[in-house]
Amino acid sequence: MGGVTGISINLERESGVFYAGEVVRGTVSFTVNSSVTCRGFQIHLVGKSHVHWHTGSGDNRTDYDGTTLFQDQRFTLHGNYFKTGVIQNAGEDAYFQKVQGSGVILIPCDNRDIGRMELVVRVMDEDFGKRDDLLGELVIDAADLARSGQMKSFPLSRNGKPEKGQVVMSAKMTPFASLFPTNTAATTGMAVSRVALKDQCLVLTVHSATGLRKADWGGRNDVYVQCYRPPPTKDIVAGKKLPGPDKKTVLPEGTTTYPFAFQLRNDAPGSAEIPAGDRAHVRYDLYANASFANWRDPSSRRTISVIPNRPTPKLELLSPAEHSTPFSPIYGCSCCGMKCCKEEGMVSTSLKLNRRAYAPGEKIEVGGKVVNDTKKDMPVSVVLRQYIVLHSAGRSATQSRSDFMLSQGLVSAGGELDISSFSPCITPHVFPSFSGGVEGPINRSFYPCLKWTYSIEVRAGSGKDSFATAVHSRIPILVSTAPPFAEAVEKARSMRNDVTIDNPWQIFDFAVHGPEPSETTPKITGEEDAGRVMPATGIGFVTTTDYSEDRGRLGPEPRYQPVVNTFDNTTLLSSDGTDPPSPSAPAAQHAATTITFSEEQSNGGVTSLLSSLDDAYDKRKAVGEWIRDHPDGALKLTPDDVSSILSKVTFSLDQASVAGEIAAGFERSGNLTCAHIVSAMRTCKYSMSDVAKAMAPFANDPQNKGAVLDQLDYSFEKGDVAKYFRK
Repeated sequence: MGGVTGISINLERESGVFYAGEVVRGTVSFTVNSSVTCRGFQIHLVGKSHVHWHTGSGDNRTDYDGTTLFQDQRFTLHGNYFKTGVIQNAGEDAYFQKVQGSGVILIPCDNRDIGRMELVVRVMDEDFGKRDDLLGELVIDAADLARSGQMKSFPLSRNGKPEKGQVVMSAKMTPFASLFPTNTAATTGMAVSRVALKDQCLVLTVHSATGLRKADWGGRNDVYVQCYRPPPTKDIVAGKKLPGPDKKTVLPEGTTTYPFAFQLRNDAPGSAEIPAGDRAHVRYDLYANASFANWRDPSSRRTISVIPNRPTPKLELLSPAEHSTPFSPIYGCSCCGMKCCKEEGMVSTSLKLNRRAYAPGEKIEVGGKVVNDTKKDMPVSVVLRQYIVLHSAGRSATQSRSDFMLSQGLVSAGGELDISSFSPCITPHVFPSFSGGVEGPINRSFYPCLKWTYSIEVRAGSGKDSFATAVHSRIPILVSTAPPFAEAVEKARSMRNDVTIDNPWQIFDFAVHGPEPSETTPKITGEEDAGRVMPATGIGFVTTTDYSEDRGRLGPEPRYQPVVNTFDNTTLLSSDGTDPPSPSAPAAQHAATTITFSEEQSNGGVTSLLSSLDDAYDKRKAVGEWIRDHPDGALKLTPDDVSSILSKVTFSLDQASVAGEIAAGFERSGNLTCAHIVSAMRTCKYSMSDVAKAMAPFANDPQNKGAVLDQLDYSFEKGDVAKYFRK
C-alpha cells in the first residue's frame, strides 16, 4: 500500500442523501505511516447508469456492458498531475460538455500564478492494462488564456512535430475558497490542513478535442486530457518532445485533510437499483485514491443517494383514463405457449384511473370491473408493472419486467367484481420513471444504457390451482417525483383530453424531464419540501465495490441503502407532525394536503429570512424553508431582495443552489424576470454563469436575456447561459 494506511471521506451530511442541484461537501483525509512518493492524491465524483447482462454459458457465454455518464469530476488535491474525465468510445472527436464536469480541471495555485502559469496539456487515449497513448500535446500560458475571456482552439503536436487534431479550451481564475469549503471542522469533525489551503484556483475547461489520430487499431479512442506544470529541471525545446509530468509527489507523514465540494446537476437523475440483467443501476460515487504505478492504488469509496426532481407530468397525464378488454377466452392449461386444453370460458376486464401520474406512496384510485363467465372462481389482482430496457455500447439490447402487487381479490364463477371495492392501492416506494437521462444526438460514447417505465394492470386468471392464462387491462402511468397540485388536477379534468397512450414508453412524451418549469407539481429541492425519504421497496443495503478500481481498498466494502422520496400519507405523519389525511380522501384533496404549504401563516418579511441566514450553515435549506412557509412572500421578492438573500451566501458553489431555490419559489407565478437574474449575478461574482443557468428557465421575459448575458465576461459562458432561456 506504499505506506498509506488510511483514507476517509467525511460528508457534511452524514446520511449521504442529497437532492438534485445541491452541493456535496466534505473532507477527505489520508494517513501515511511514513512519507511516501506517488503520482498524486485525487478525489472523484462520478454519476452514471451502468448495466451488465450475458447470454449463454461456458464457452458460449457472451457478456454485454453499457454505461451512461451524467457527472464526472476529478480533483487532484495533492500533486502536479491533473486530468479530465474519460470520454469512452469517442473516436476521432471528443466533446466534453455533454457530461457535467467532465471537461473541468481545477488547479489550486498561488497569487503569483495570476501573471503567468505555464502548463503542458496532453490529449490521451486510455488503454486498460497498458500504457495510455499520446494523441497530441501543447504548451499554454493558462493565465493569459484566462485573461482573454475567450474559448480558444490550439493545434496539437507529437514528438515536436505537428499532429492531427486540435483542442478547444477556456480558463478563468477564482479564489480557492470560492470552490473549496475551508471551514469544515464544525460540520465534518475534520479541520483542513494548512498545506491544503491555496490563494487561487485555475478553472481550466476542455470543451472538445477533435480531428484526433486513431490510436487503437481494434477500437475507438477513449479520450481524456491531462495537464501539469513542466518540471523546473527540464527545458521546453522547440521541435522536441515535451517533458513528461513529475510523478514523484511526496505524501507527508501523518494525517492530511483536504476539502472538496461538488455541485450536482439541477436535473440530476436519481440513484436507483433496478432488478434486471446481472446488474443495472444509477449510482453516484465519491472515490478517493493515492495514485501509484500499479493496479492496487490505496483507495476509499463512498456511495451517496441522489433524490431527483424530474420527471413530472404534463397536464395531459392528470385527466382520467380507462382501458377495456372485451370478452376473451381463458384456458386451464398452457404448455410451451400452446393452449392445449379446452377453454374454461370467457372473461372481460376494464380498468379506470383518475389520472396517469402518481408519486411514490400516493393513493391510486382504481375503478373498473371483471366479468367472469366461467364455472370457476377466479383470482383478480391489480399490479404495478415495471418495464426495463438495457442497452450496451454496441447497441445490443435486452428487456425485463418486474411486478409490484397493489391489491387482489376473487371473482366468483359466473359473477362480476367491482375493482373499486378492493383495499386501497398505494404506489409502492419505487424509483421514479426514467427515460435514460440523455438529451441531444445519441452516439457510441453517449447513449441511454438504462431506462424504465410503468403501467397499472388488472389481471383476471393465472391462479395457482385454476387458470394458466389471464385476461388483463393496462394503463401506462408516470411515476413522478412529486404529487400534482390540486388545481392542476381540476384544470386537467375540465379540459378535453383525446390523448391515447397504449405503449408504456409513450408516457415520456407527456412528461417534463429538463430544467424547464413544471406547471403541475412542486419542484422538490430538499428535505424541507414535501415527502419523506424511505428505503426503496424490496431493496436492502447494496454493496457498491468496483473491482476494477477497488483492488487496493482501505477499510470495509462500501454499502448504501437505496432510498426514494415518498408521499405516503396512509402510514406516516406529515412533516409538521400532524395527523395524515384520510386514506379515503379524493385524489385532488390528497394531493393538496401533501404539497400545499402553510397558506394561512403570516407571509413574514425578507428581514426575518436575512436574520436567520446569519446563523444557518445550510443556506439553501434555510431559504427553502422560508419559501415553503411564506409562499406569497416568495412571489413578491424584488430584485433587491434576491440580491440581499444571496449576499448572505458566502460559499460560491452554494449560491447557484440557493438561486435555484429562489427561482423554484416563482415557478408557477411567472413573476421572475431577467432583472431578478441580473441582480443575483451581480451579487455572485464567482458563480455568475451557474446562478444564471439556475434561474434562466423560470424567467417570464426571455426577450430581455441580453441584459443577463451582458453581465458575463467570457464569451463562451454567454452562449452556454443563453440556451437555458425558454424560447
